[in-house]
Amino acid sequence: MPVRIIKETIELDSVTLDADGSAFLQKRINLQQVKQHNLLQTDLFEDAYFAPDGQDVRIEFAVSAYPVIPTNMPFAQTALGFRNRYPSAGDDSIMFKANGTVGDLTPSSIQQFPSEQIAADQYQAFYTDHIYINVHLMGQPNFTLTNFAWSFMFTMLDTNVSQLTHTMGVLAESHNAMCALVMSNGHMTSLQTLRGNTFPMWRYGGIRPEHMITPDATNAYFLPINTRDAEAMSSTPQIRQAVADSRQMSAFNEAYGDRRPDWLRMHLNAGVVAGAVRDQWPPIKHADNGNVRML
Repeated sequence: MPVRIIKETIELDSVTLDADGSAFLQKRINLQQVKQHNLLQTDLFEDAYFAPDGQDVRIEFAVSAYPVIPTNMPFAQTALGFRNRYPSAGDDSIMFKANGTVGDLTPSSIQQFPSEQIAADQYQAFYTDHIYINVHLMGQPNFTLTNFAWSFMFTMLDTNVSQLTHTMGVLAESHNAMCALVMSNGHMTSLQTLRGNTFPMWRYGGIRPEHMITPDATNAYFLPINTRDAEAMSSTPQIRQAVADSRQMSAFNEAYGDRRPDWLRMHLNAGVVAGAVRDQWPPIKHADNGNVRML
């Protein structure tokens, strides 16, 4: 399929911020249906300079398959507000994001994700039959900005896909667009915890696979030993207890490991793990000619 270039603009004589100091602009670009769309390159350009008259104004852009939902997270913790920023650039619903400071009759200071180097060879695939340009302006409540003009360019490569693949892709993207209003996915840690997790390793706990179980017990369950030889076999409760012990982890400040090896949890019959075990069939007897004798 040939590569095609989509160019679009958003131009307004004036934009008035609401009582919270925000203004949201959107523009939808329709694409071919039942296609896999590959976004190869993304670029934006400021065609005209703002006239914010010395006001502190911020701007953020987001390119997405569905309209971006503003979150409850602030863009900056200031007295001006700067509330309800777009989801983070690493969110699955965002294909391209840029933000920065609006200049006072000077070029705006913009940073973008992916960076200019990566955005020149982006190659991000999606299936939805449209793409949205989302713009968020932030500043003083009820303030009016003038001379808004920005241009966008997208290099697209469309490929044929099955109806099923397209439908599943659209469903996944629509679910990704339902962003959380507040995100918190970091993990707080401390210097003491980091030292305990990295060195020495024996204080972190775990299972020692070199610890073996006794051969006259559970090992007899796995080995194909001659059925005519007498041996000590494990009962069903003993086998289940051995399996349960093999799945236990030790605390970081306790002795490292358990007596059960890692591989004990593998190759187990379903009845041993989750249900009753069927009684063993009675042993068979053979006649001198090799025929099986009936009991």
